[in-house]
Amino acid sequence: MKRLFLFLLAAALLSVSGLLPFERRDAAALEPLEALVVSVDGNQVIVDGGACRGLGVSFDEAMEDLGRSGRGDVFFGTVSQVILAEPAVRLLPQIVKSPSLRPAAALSAAAEPPNPEDAAAYLAAHDPGLTIGAVRTALVRGTPIRLPRLVETEGGLRLDGAVNG
Repeated sequence: MKRLFLFLLAAALLSVSGLLPFERRDAAALEPLEALVVSVDGNQVIVDGGACRGLGVSFDEAMEDLGRSGRGDVFFGTVSQVILAEPAVRLLPQIVKSPSLRPAAALSAAAEPPNPEDAAAYLAAHDPGLTIGAVRTALVRGTPIRLPRLVETEGGLRLDGAVNG
Protein backbone atom coordinates (compact mmCIF):
# COMPACT_ATOMS: atom_id res chain seq x y z
CA MET A 1 0.00 0.00 0.00
CA LYS A 2 2.87 2.30 0.86
CA ARG A 3 4.47 1.66 -2.57
CA LEU A 4 1.22 2.47 -4.36
CA PHE A 5 0.91 5.73 -2.42
CA LEU A 6 4.50 6.70 -3.28
CA PHE A 7 3.93 5.82 -6.95
CA LEU A 8 0.77 7.94 -7.14
CA LEU A 9 2.50 10.81 -5.35
CA ALA A 10 5.44 10.66 -7.78
CA ALA A 11 3.09 10.51 -10.78
CA ALA A 12 1.15 13.51 -9.48
CA LEU A 13 4.34 15.51 -8.96
CA LEU A 14 5.64 14.64 -12.43
CA SER A 15 2.28 15.47 -13.97
CA VAL A 16 2.13 18.86 -12.27
CA SER A 17 5.69 19.65 -13.35
CA GLY A 18 4.88 18.71 -16.95
CA LEU A 19 7.48 15.94 -17.18
CA LEU A 20 5.09 13.11 -18.00
CA PRO A 21 4.69 12.42 -21.73
CA PHE A 22 0.94 13.00 -21.74
CA GLU A 23 -0.41 15.35 -24.36
CA ARG A 24 -2.87 17.94 -23.12
CA ARG A 25 -5.50 19.26 -25.48
CA ASP A 26 -8.13 21.90 -25.17
CA ALA A 27 -11.45 20.19 -25.93
CA ALA A 28 -12.74 23.33 -27.63
CA ALA A 29 -9.85 23.23 -30.10
CA LEU A 30 -10.57 19.64 -31.20
CA GLU A 31 -12.07 19.10 -34.63
CA PRO A 32 -13.62 15.60 -34.53
CA LEU A 33 -14.16 13.75 -37.81
CA GLU A 34 -16.89 11.16 -38.35
CA ALA A 35 -16.07 9.92 -41.85
CA LEU A 36 -13.10 9.97 -44.17
CA VAL A 37 -13.43 9.69 -47.93
CA VAL A 38 -10.22 8.47 -49.59
CA SER A 39 -9.75 9.03 -53.31
CA VAL A 40 -6.93 9.10 -55.84
CA ASP A 41 -6.38 11.72 -58.53
CA GLY A 42 -3.36 10.87 -60.69
CA ASN A 43 -0.57 10.22 -58.21
CA GLN A 44 -2.21 12.28 -55.43
CA VAL A 45 -4.03 10.63 -52.53
CA ILE A 46 -6.89 12.79 -51.23
CA VAL A 47 -8.37 12.28 -47.76
CA ASP A 48 -11.52 14.34 -47.23
CA GLY A 49 -12.92 14.73 -43.74
CA GLY A 50 -15.59 17.25 -44.70
CA ALA A 51 -14.34 20.23 -42.69
CA CYS A 52 -10.73 19.63 -43.74
CA ARG A 53 -8.86 17.89 -46.51
CA GLY A 54 -5.41 16.34 -46.93
CA LEU A 55 -3.28 15.65 -50.01
CA GLY A 56 -0.16 13.51 -50.35
CA VAL A 57 1.73 10.98 -52.42
CA SER A 58 0.80 8.23 -49.93
CA PHE A 59 -2.10 7.70 -47.55
CA ASP A 60 0.08 8.53 -44.54
CA GLU A 61 1.22 11.83 -46.09
CA ALA A 62 -2.39 12.74 -46.90
CA MET A 63 -3.40 11.97 -43.29
CA GLU A 64 -0.59 14.20 -41.98
CA ASP A 65 -1.71 16.99 -44.30
CA LEU A 66 -5.31 16.49 -43.17
CA GLY A 67 -4.18 16.85 -39.55
CA ARG A 68 -2.53 20.18 -40.37
CA SER A 69 -5.43 21.52 -42.47
CA GLY A 70 -8.05 21.73 -39.72
CA ARG A 71 -9.02 24.86 -37.84
CA GLY A 72 -8.00 23.19 -34.58
CA ASP A 73 -6.51 19.84 -33.60
CA VAL A 74 -7.99 17.28 -35.99
CA PHE A 75 -9.19 14.33 -33.88
CA PHE A 76 -9.19 10.96 -35.67
CA GLY A 77 -10.46 9.01 -32.64
CA THR A 78 -14.07 9.67 -33.65
CA VAL A 79 -13.78 8.42 -37.25
CA SER A 80 -16.34 5.64 -37.56
CA GLN A 81 -16.50 5.37 -41.37
CA VAL A 82 -13.81 5.17 -44.05
CA ILE A 83 -15.09 5.25 -47.64
CA LEU A 84 -12.73 4.42 -50.50
CA ALA A 85 -13.50 5.84 -53.94
CA GLU A 86 -12.81 2.90 -56.28
CA PRO A 87 -9.32 3.84 -57.50
CA ALA A 88 -8.31 4.16 -53.82
CA VAL A 89 -9.25 0.53 -53.08
CA ARG A 90 -5.65 -0.37 -53.99
CA LEU A 91 -4.56 1.61 -50.90
CA LEU A 92 -6.44 -0.74 -48.57
CA PRO A 93 -3.28 -2.31 -47.03
CA GLN A 94 -1.88 1.16 -46.20
CA ILE A 95 -5.19 2.36 -44.81
CA VAL A 96 -5.79 -0.55 -42.45
CA LYS A 97 -2.23 -0.27 -41.08
CA SER A 98 -2.69 3.39 -40.16
CA PRO A 99 -2.34 3.90 -36.39
CA SER A 100 -4.60 6.98 -36.64
CA LEU A 101 -7.70 4.91 -37.42
CA ARG A 102 -9.62 2.79 -34.94
CA PRO A 103 -9.95 -0.94 -35.70
CA ALA A 104 -13.73 -0.58 -35.18
CA ALA A 105 -14.11 1.98 -37.99
CA ALA A 106 -16.27 0.60 -40.80
CA LEU A 107 -14.99 0.35 -44.38
CA SER A 108 -16.91 0.69 -47.62
CA ALA A 109 -16.23 1.56 -51.27
CA ALA A 110 -17.90 3.98 -53.67
CA ALA A 111 -17.60 4.59 -57.40
CA GLU A 112 -17.37 8.36 -56.84
CA PRO A 113 -16.32 10.17 -53.65
CA PRO A 114 -19.46 10.99 -51.63
CA ASN A 115 -19.88 13.96 -49.31
CA PRO A 116 -18.30 12.86 -45.97
CA GLU A 117 -21.11 14.31 -43.83
CA ASP A 118 -23.86 12.68 -45.92
CA ALA A 119 -22.01 9.36 -45.92
CA ALA A 120 -21.46 9.50 -42.15
CA ALA A 121 -25.16 10.17 -41.53
CA TYR A 122 -26.29 7.33 -43.80
CA LEU A 123 -23.71 4.79 -42.60
CA ALA A 124 -24.45 5.56 -38.94
CA ALA A 125 -27.90 4.06 -39.57
CA HIS A 126 -26.82 1.36 -42.06
CA ASP A 127 -23.76 -0.53 -40.84
CA PRO A 128 -21.61 -1.77 -43.75
CA GLY A 129 -20.54 -4.73 -41.59
CA LEU A 130 -16.80 -4.63 -42.40
CA THR A 131 -14.28 -3.04 -40.05
CA ILE A 132 -10.61 -2.11 -40.28
CA GLY A 133 -9.83 -4.79 -37.69
CA ALA A 134 -11.57 -7.47 -39.76
CA VAL A 135 -9.66 -6.41 -42.88
CA ARG A 136 -6.35 -6.50 -40.98
CA THR A 137 -7.13 -10.07 -39.95
CA ALA A 138 -8.14 -11.04 -43.49
CA LEU A 139 -4.91 -9.60 -44.91
CA VAL A 140 -2.82 -11.57 -42.41
CA ARG A 141 -4.72 -14.78 -43.23
CA GLY A 142 -4.65 -14.09 -46.95
CA THR A 143 -8.42 -14.38 -47.34
CA PRO A 144 -10.24 -12.35 -50.00
CA ILE A 145 -11.85 -9.07 -48.97
CA ARG A 146 -15.13 -7.74 -50.34
CA LEU A 147 -15.86 -4.12 -49.47
CA PRO A 148 -19.53 -3.10 -49.22
CA ARG A 149 -20.37 -0.66 -52.04
CA LEU A 150 -21.96 2.70 -51.23
CA VAL A 151 -24.06 3.88 -54.18
CA GLU A 152 -25.47 7.37 -54.78
CA THR A 153 -29.11 7.30 -55.86
CA GLU A 154 -31.60 10.01 -56.71
CA GLY A 155 -32.83 10.08 -53.13
CA GLY A 156 -29.45 9.82 -51.39
CA LEU A 157 -27.19 6.87 -50.62
CA ARG A 158 -27.59 3.12 -50.21
CA LEU A 159 -25.43 0.04 -49.69
CA ASP A 160 -25.52 -2.26 -52.71
CA GLY A 161 -23.25 -5.17 -53.54
CA ALA A 162 -19.53 -5.38 -52.89
CA VAL A 163 -16.15 -4.56 -54.43
CA ASN A 164 -13.11 -6.83 -54.30
CA GLY A 165 -10.48 -5.32 -52.04
